[in-house]
Amino acid sequence: MAKANFEEEHQLFLRQHLNLRSGERRGRLERGHSHGEILFLKNVWWPIYENFDGLHPEYEIADWRGRSYFGDFAYLKGLLKFIIEIKGYGPHVRDMDRKKYCDELN
Repeated sequence: MAKANFEEEHQLFLRQHLNLRSGERRGRLERGHSHGEILFLKNVWWPIYENFDGLHPEYEIADWRGRSYFGDFAYLKGLLKFIIEIKGYGPHVRDMDRKKYCDELN
């Protein structure tokens, strides 16, 4: 059996999730799934699992205040459920103002 190709499987993974979404959920995936998230998938997730089963990009949940929050990835398979956040320097440090900083801490 041939080993799965990351680039092909990643494109399929992204298309499948885009096809299931509309509105802001789709927009967040289109805008939010970028360089850092792709590097994480290629260099960390893929070498371990070689698939994206149970993984959901830009997953919306309600935070402790009841506001929508989009985690970079949610893993929802069986009893194991967790959020993965990819923290790039630009959006999470360099480009942050006081409000964004407070929101990030929350």
